Amino acid sequence: MEMLTLPDERPILIAFKGHPGSGKSAVARALGRYLGVPVIDKDDIKDVLDEHADDPGGLAYIAMFNVARRQLLQGLSVICDSPLSEVGGYTMGCAVAYDTAARLVVIECVCSSEEEWRRRINQRRALRLPAHHVTSWADLEAHMRRRAASSAYAIGEPHLVVDTIIPLDDIIAQIAGWLNKLPAVSVAPTPPGRRNRRTNSSTTNGGGRREP
Repeated sequence: MEMLTLPDERPILIAFKGHPGSGKSAVARALGRYLGVPVIDKDDIKDVLDEHADDPGGLAYIAMFNVARRQLLQGLSVICDSPLSEVGGYTMGCAVAYDTAARLVVIECVCSSEEEWRRRINQRRALRLPAHHVTSWADLEAHMRRRAASSAYAIGEPHLVVDTIIPLDDIIAQIAGWLNKLPAVSVAPTPPGRRNRRTNSSTTNGGGRREP
């Protein structure tokens, strides 16, 4: 597998995106081990907040990106594992990257095989996950009816889509090769509302923060 060394002078915020069962958590954790960078899983936070807050999903995104902010300010690259199913989460990531002078990239996971996707979802039943997790195909179909449209927003930062039907090692090699080929940039991503303060910025979309 192609080796990758992240640049020392500027940390990278790697934000994962994808629907439940798409394989994003498995890929995010494998990439974290490969790169030697921390992985912050939004669901780990939501598991604690669920039934203790009015908007556990929204608060989980805020907490995830606040923890990421601290790592980036320490000069450490970080991976955020979440669905990013609404533009609000992506906007938070843009803002954190901007505020910490980090580089934001988005890796979106999809599964092209419905059979494999079903198998992954059904496997979750044995894990005794908290109630908010998608653990049946019917749950996933309901999720897709709610989130399919809202998750199809434009992404202005470097964005890679990977099909997780291929072996995990091949996925990590694909991501490493893509990261190695990204050109160096001189400015951080610019979040909505701040475009007039920076030049040569990428375009992002605004939106509310509430997400599942």
